[in-house]
Amino acid sequence: MSRLRIIDRSFLIRISMLFMFMAFGVAGFAAELKIEMTQGQWELKPGLSTSIWAYGGTVPGTPIIVRQGERVKIEVVNRLPAATNIHWHGLVLPNDQDGPFVEIQPGSSHTYDFTAGASGTYWYHPHLMPVLPQLDKGLYAPFIVLAPEDGKYSGDHTYVLDDWYLDARGKRLEGVASGDMERYGNIETVNGKTEEAIAPLILRSGELHKLRFINASTAAFHTIAISGHSFRVTHTDGHALAQPYSTDKVTLAPGERIDVELFASGKEGQRFEMTSSRRDLGIVIPIVYDKGSVPAVVSPFSAPQPRAYLAGPPDRPDFTLELSSAMGMMGGGGMMQGGMMGGGMMSGSSALRWTINGKSFPDTVPLDVAVGKLVTMRIYNRDMMSMMMGHQMDHPIHLHGTYFQVVSINGSAPKGELWKDTIPVPSGGYVDIAFVMTNPGTWLLHCHIIDHEDGGMMTAVRAK
Repeated sequence: MSRLRIIDRSFLIRISMLFMFMAFGVAGFAAELKIEMTQGQWELKPGLSTSIWAYGGTVPGTPIIVRQGERVKIEVVNRLPAATNIHWHGLVLPNDQDGPFVEIQPGSSHTYDFTAGASGTYWYHPHLMPVLPQLDKGLYAPFIVLAPEDGKYSGDHTYVLDDWYLDARGKRLEGVASGDMERYGNIETVNGKTEEAIAPLILRSGELHKLRFINASTAAFHTIAISGHSFRVTHTDGHALAQPYSTDKVTLAPGERIDVELFASGKEGQRFEMTSSRRDLGIVIPIVYDKGSVPAVVSPFSAPQPRAYLAGPPDRPDFTLELSSAMGMMGGGGMMQGGMMGGGMMSGSSALRWTINGKSFPDTVPLDVAVGKLVTMRIYNRDMMSMMMGHQMDHPIHLHGTYFQVVSINGSAPKGELWKDTIPVPSGGYVDIAFVMTNPGTWLLHCHIIDHEDGGMMTAVRAK
């Protein structure tokens, strides 16, 4: 049995795809990995380090790169002072491999064993409630399932976006900043680095590179803009778009992923950059043109065959969910950590709780569906409490165990088929989605703003 080799280059994961395919061998290859979850120190930039929890001792953690159809066996060893687990975000797996209901005690280990499904950009992170204290300390990493055409790009780069709430010495500040309802950072990082520590993207004229963006922040939306070039967006949440489009900026909600193509149209010696909309917080990725050029590389991307469940919004969806917030404590022994509750903005016995159809998890009503049957769902963002407090925001809803077709956003169909596992529900608006559960079990549906998930905006989908 062979062992997958993990390659780490300061987590600007620049892969020579041809080499990777040769190393992986033939179909049926099994990847055996061991990941230790540990405490440590991490340098965000020279002179600024912070305490972390990490997969493999780095931020982001150990990147996992496999091919579609490969068996993946991962032994996870917990050397942290608290119980934890791993959720494989976006991967469609048997219920016992999805992660949220596993509990790995300190000093113990657990082995995940599954077959990698559809190619795409995914990631992994803890899902033991409350999630925020662990994810916020750096427990996240990319999980890439390669497609055959990925080897035809000049380079393949993964950018994991995050933010950190620290004092000037790098000490983690608890709760939230004054005036915030969620935990937003005052330092932003890409692949665990900020400001001058961010590695440049090196291009040669004529090349075509694949860039994979992952938003690992607990609450922050990230907008990344590029100068002197345009992105060609090809995938969302790992799924190929029916109609790729060009843009000079992309926005990712927490949990979302976007893949783009970048054609190197510049010349030797030129410099450009990719920057966050909050540039002063530290994300500026230099783009540097190296010597020489190559004949223009043609895109290997091909649009997928049509597979839509629905051509338009359902007249009567099977389920209707209303996302909101309310004052008061959660029932059923639920815990509220981080966010508004952790930051001391509320005191005494009252706090803001996040709800689905008026209830907070674990008191939300489970949704019963049949395995193999099409399910339609309309999700409204009616978070009036937040809006009254001047805090209008989208809620990115993530569904475990499957992916879904985005049928409409505020009643209008997307341009071309759109498949995702995490969708921002616009403030005051709604989305229609359609999905099929292929595996039985109890699956979670929740907001991926982790303050909201921990605060109750979650329910169960029971597939039988």
